[in-house]
Amino acid sequence: MVALGTTSNHAKPAAARRIRGFGQSTPYSLGVEEEFQILDPATMELAPAVDQILEGISDADKLQVKHELMQSVVETCTQVCEGVSQAVEDLARVRALVIQRADDLGLAIASAGTTPISLWEAQKVTDKPRYRDLVARLQWVARRELIFGMHVHVGVDSADKCMYVYNAIRPELPLLLALSANSPFWQNATTGLQSSRIKVFDAFPRSGMPAHFANGWDDYESLLSRGATSGLIPDHTYVWWDVRPHPDFGTIEIRICDAQTRLRDTAGLTALIQAMVAYHGERFDRGVQLEAEVPQLLIEENRWSAARYGLDGEMIDFATDELASTRHLVAKLLDRTEPVAKRLGSNGWFDLLGGMLEQTGATRQMNAWLEGGKSAKAVGAQLVRDTGVEA
Repeated sequence: MVALGTTSNHAKPAAARRIRGFGQSTPYSLGVEEEFQILDPATMELAPAVDQILEGISDADKLQVKHELMQSVVETCTQVCEGVSQAVEDLARVRALVIQRADDLGLAIASAGTTPISLWEAQKVTDKPRYRDLVARLQWVARRELIFGMHVHVGVDSADKCMYVYNAIRPELPLLLALSANSPFWQNATTGLQSSRIKVFDAFPRSGMPAHFANGWDDYESLLSRGATSGLIPDHTYVWWDVRPHPDFGTIEIRICDAQTRLRDTAGLTALIQAMVAYHGERFDRGVQLEAEVPQLLIEENRWSAARYGLDGEMIDFATDELASTRHLVAKLLDRTEPVAKRLGSNGWFDLLGGMLEQTGATRQMNAWLEGGKSAKAVGAQLVRDTGVEA
C-alpha cells in the first residue's frame, strides 16, 4: 500500500525521476549549516571581512567554511555525520576554527538570527556569480537580507519517503521556529518580535511555508521542471522554503530555525529535528497513511505566532483545533519524539531542549538589552561571549 501523500516508485523509471542522492547515506544521517556574524569587537558592528577570514583557512577546511551573500557573514557546515554527537563535534571544531581566525585578525564572531546593531544599507555584497545574480533579480529584497539561519539536513533513503516526511512535518515547523527564536532586533531597534529574521526573509520569492504535495515527488519534480523551463527558477537551490527536499544530497532540509548563539542549543535542535524526521520516516516504513492535510492558513497562523511571541504565545492544536500554549505544544512534540531520539542514541543532546523551553535566545537577548541600559552594544557583547564552543 502506498501511503497518502506519496507516489509509487513504479510511477516512473528511477533514472527519470531525478532522485540522485537518496539512499546514498545512512538513513537519518546529518549535515548542519550555521551562519555567523563577523564583528568589530570595539563597536559590535558587522565587519565585511569574510575574505580575510578565509585567507587563513586551509583548503580542506574551506569545504566547511564559506562565503555567504554578505561580506560580514561566514557560513560553516559539517561533514556528513552519522549522528548528533558526531555533528556536534564537527560543529564545535569549525566554530573554534572561525573564532580563532577572527581573533587573529582582531575581529569577533557572534551568532543570532539578526544583528542587534548594524544596518543592512551599510553591508557589502559578496562578489560571486550567484550573489550578483540574486541581487540583480531581487534588488532591495536581496540587499536587505542581513539575516542568519541554522539549516539541518537529514538523510532519507527514498524520494517517496522524503515527500511523506515533508508533508507530515509542515504543521510542526512553527514549533521549531518558536523554540529557536533568536532575533528580536532589526536595524538597531527592538521589533516586538521574537524572530524578526523569519519576517525579513519572507520578502524573498519562493520562501516561507510551502504547499502540501498530494502526489509527492512527482508533483515536486514537475514544479521544479516548469520553473526551470520558464527560466525563473534555475534549480532547487533557488527555492528557499522553510523545509525543502534536496535531491543532490538525498536529504530533507529544515530551514526555519534562527541561528543559535549557544552550541548547546544548536545541538538540541539538531537532535529534535533528526528525531522528528525519523518519527515520520518510520511511519512511512510501516505504511501509515498521513492524517488529513492541515489547511495552509492555519499553519501560517501558528508560524506568525511563533515569530511574534516565540514560546510565550498560543497556537492552534491541530489535534483539537483549539488554542493551546505554545510551550505545551512543544512539550507534546518532545514527548512524542523522545523515544525516537533514544533509539538514535541522541537523547543526551535531546535533553538540552528542556532548558530551551524555559528561555529562548530572543529572551536572553532582551534581558541583556535591559540589563545593559537598553544598549544594543551590550547585546552584541553577550552574543560574542555565548558563541563560544562549549556545548
